[in-house]
Amino acid sequence: MSKTITTGWISDKINGIAVTQSACSSQNYAACASRVVSYIVIHYTGNSSDTAAANCNYFKTGRRGASAHFFADDTHIMQSVKLKDRAWHVGANSYKHKACRNTNSIGIEMCTSGGYKVSAKTKQNAAHLCAYLCRLLGITAGQVDTYVLRHWDVTDKNCPAQMAGNGNAEWTAFKAEVKSILNGKPNASTSAPVSASSFKVQVSISNLNIRKGPGTNYARTGKKTGKGVFTITETKSGTGSKAGWGKLKSGAGWISLDYCTRV
Repeated sequence: MSKTITTGWISDKINGIAVTQSACSSQNYAACASRVVSYIVIHYTGNSSDTAAANCNYFKTGRRGASAHFFADDTHIMQSVKLKDRAWHVGANSYKHKACRNTNSIGIEMCTSGGYKVSAKTKQNAAHLCAYLCRLLGITAGQVDTYVLRHWDVTDKNCPAQMAGNGNAEWTAFKAEVKSILNGKPNASTSAPVSASSFKVQVSISNLNIRKGPGTNYARTGKKTGKGVFTITETKSGTGSKAGWGKLKSGAGWISLDYCTRV
C-alpha cells in the first residue's frame, strides 16, 4: 500500500477541531516536490507536560535535528510539516521495521498532560487524525495493523512510552479506535456531539446520500434517504457540509443538513 503525496497543508476539522498550521523551520525537515507514503507513525513528545503550540514553536526556530508532521493535545491539532515534505521523526542508525522510514511515513506526536502521560482526550484526537490520514492514504481498517505503527515498532525506541512493548493493551485499544472510526463507528466515549437533542428534519431532495460518518471523507453506505421527514439524534460538524451532519435515528448513518429543513 502506498500513495504519492503532493499536497501540503490540511485545513479540515478533525474530531470537531480545526487543524491549524505552524510551519517548522526549513532546517528541521527535507522539502520534497512529492513523495510516496505508506505508513503513519505514532509518537509522544516525551515531556512532563506540554502543548501542540509549544512544540510547534520549538521546531519553528533553530536547528533541532528532528520534526513531526502533526502535534495533538487535548484541544488542538497542529500541523508543522507539509505532508509532501519529509519530517525527521523515525531516523535511526538501525531499524527494527524492515520498511518504514522517514521517507515513506507521516509522523504524529501526542503531547503530554502531566507526569509524562498522554491523556485520553489527546489519544482520542490523535486517533481521529490517524483515521483521517488513513483515508487520505487509502489504508483500510483491515490494514491498520500493518501500516499504523509506533516509533517503538520502527526503531525499538520507548515511544510512546505508555503504548510501547509487545501485547500493549493501550496500543491495541488505540488501533481499535482508529479501525472503528474508519468503519464509521467511533466509540461513544470519543464522539462528542454538537447537540444530543433529537429533532425532525424535512429532506428536500430525493437522492441524499447516507454516509458512514459525519463528513464527505466517510464512505457512502450505498443508500439514500429519499424525500420525507427523518429524526436526527446527533449532530456534528464535518467536511462537505456547511450546516453540519445529522445522525439518523434508524442507525442507517449520517446525512448532510445542507439539504434539510428542521420541522
